[in-house]
Amino acid sequence: MSEDNHKIEDIKHKLYEREDTVTHRNREGILHPIGHKVEVEWKKKDETESSLNKMRKPKTSVFKKFFIISIIFFFIAIGFALYMFYTGSSSVSSDNIDITVMGNAFTKGGEELPLQIEIVNHNKASLELSNLMVSYPSGASDSASDYTRLPRMNIGTIKPGETVTKNIKVILFGDEKSNRSIKIDLDYHPEGSNAIFTKSKEYIVNISSSPLSLTIEAPDTVSSNQPVSFKIMATLNTKLPDNNIMMQITYPNNFIFESAVPAPSFGNSVWSLEGLDLSNPIPIVVTGRIVGQDQDQQVFHVYAGTVKPSDKSTINVVYNSLLHTVTVVKPIIEANILVDDTASPNSPVNVKIDWANNLSSRITDGQIIANLSGNAYDKSLVTSNEGFFDSLNNRIIWDKNSTPSLSDIEPGGKGEVSFSLKSIPLLGAQSSIKNPQLGLDVSIKGRQPTLGSTYTEVNNFSKKIVKIESNFQIASSALYKSGPFPPKAESETQYSVTWTLSNGTNAISGAVARSVLPGYVKWIGSSSHTENIQFNQVTNEVIWNIGSARANIGGGSNREVSFTIALNPSLSQVGSVPQLMKEIFLSGTDVFTGTLVKDKRQSINTDISDDPNFQTGFDRVVQ
Repeated sequence: MSEDNHKIEDIKHKLYEREDTVTHRNREGILHPIGHKVEVEWKKKDETESSLNKMRKPKTSVFKKFFIISIIFFFIAIGFALYMFYTGSSSVSSDNIDITVMGNAFTKGGEELPLQIEIVNHNKASLELSNLMVSYPSGASDSASDYTRLPRMNIGTIKPGETVTKNIKVILFGDEKSNRSIKIDLDYHPEGSNAIFTKSKEYIVNISSSPLSLTIEAPDTVSSNQPVSFKIMATLNTKLPDNNIMMQITYPNNFIFESAVPAPSFGNSVWSLEGLDLSNPIPIVVTGRIVGQDQDQQVFHVYAGTVKPSDKSTINVVYNSLLHTVTVVKPIIEANILVDDTASPNSPVNVKIDWANNLSSRITDGQIIANLSGNAYDKSLVTSNEGFFDSLNNRIIWDKNSTPSLSDIEPGGKGEVSFSLKSIPLLGAQSSIKNPQLGLDVSIKGRQPTLGSTYTEVNNFSKKIVKIESNFQIASSALYKSGPFPPKAESETQYSVTWTLSNGTNAISGAVARSVLPGYVKWIGSSSHTENIQFNQVTNEVIWNIGSARANIGGGSNREVSFTIALNPSLSQVGSVPQLMKEIFLSGTDVFTGTLVKDKRQSINTDISDDPNFQTGFDRVVQ
């Protein structure tokens, strides 16, 4: 091993010894301080940094800052609340304005409804330049464009705590039991502000009854392409502000219009109701056909109200409306009842039943049964040629035994059967019947052969109501009053004429009786103070405006009118029995049936045999 290696080993050994033998052996040099010149500016800068370090505090946390800010805001809020409490505020809130409507919450459609509007300002500041505006639906529609707006009411300034009262009157229309909304708006400027604010209020009024009622008599189901009639009745319940009333029907697309009674005023769907009044309802009967598939639903919509000034065929303000839905059905086998909707109380009601097989296969053992009913039905007055009348069960039966054509009905086969009946007498003991009518319920059935000897029964039903008109009549009589008796040529003889009215089971409206006086008879005057009787000098007509006539007038409860006429015969009439009055015509509308009922009485002459002073020959003019 070389000498260098021994030295390295010695150094290692010394390094790992427990005692330090190296540092003691080699003494290190000592460091002595050395002075340096420092400028005054550096010294001041050093002192400034030292003082800043002493003043610097630790950073504040975010949560601590939020807590401090919350406390400050809390004390500010308390201070503001105390200030507002003790000094008051001039701010205005619509919540501090009360609008109260006082009045009836129910009204009849078309009647004037008075209301009182009370406005209370609970703010501590005034409401300036205040205006009250009221609007409400013009008709039965809720369309925003169909509103009536009352003139703006200028209130001016409403002071704090002040109450202002305004009275208004409105006229509402709508369907019975419907609600109408009256809108009330108060515009105002808060004190010291140019801004405009609005306080609104709605007042709900229920329509207890409609001013104009609409009813419809129409079937719920019809057969495709078969004649169908709809009867719509317009009835006035109260006086309307506008007499220019129209009724309009909106037909479904598949309805084919054929006729109407009365005829439409415009096109085929608009009627004038000009003659409608409280005692004169107006019926309108529309006839047509509906073409459709089985179970198709067709909707008819009826409106009544005033017309647009610019378009006489369009309803402007709707007073009432109704909907009627008809379902189209396809009868397998049908029996159509052909009879008038109304009948005279003294005339026979002739009924014809047309039957047909609409199947593509034959029908066997056909049977038609007509069930008879109604409060005016009299079983003793039923007549049937072919069918058997079963009086115990009130029905007429046609089958293969009485009508051989019903035994085997081929596809498309048709036929008819008929019968007649009358109503019971509707004067005297039976006059207490109300709304007399006859009910006809017809069924037709048969058997459709299927496989082998199996049969499927097919049937169909139809109904019809025949309303019986009131027995509305007038009678006339004459008595001698003064002058020559028997009448003398070129001398005046006066007679007292009395017209007596009687009525059956139905109320009558718009009744009038009239007659014409011959040229040689002069009108003297009426002695009746309760009846409206007039004489038209131009036409020589005596006119009794009866108006409404209640049901069951007759016997001891007649209505009558008396008047005096004068006969001044000529020499050319000597020996003759001159006419005192020509035929008397009576007319009116039956409220139940909606039809025009009439009566006529023969003319009266000088043969007044019922007068106790009359003698034979007193009817002829003498010289």
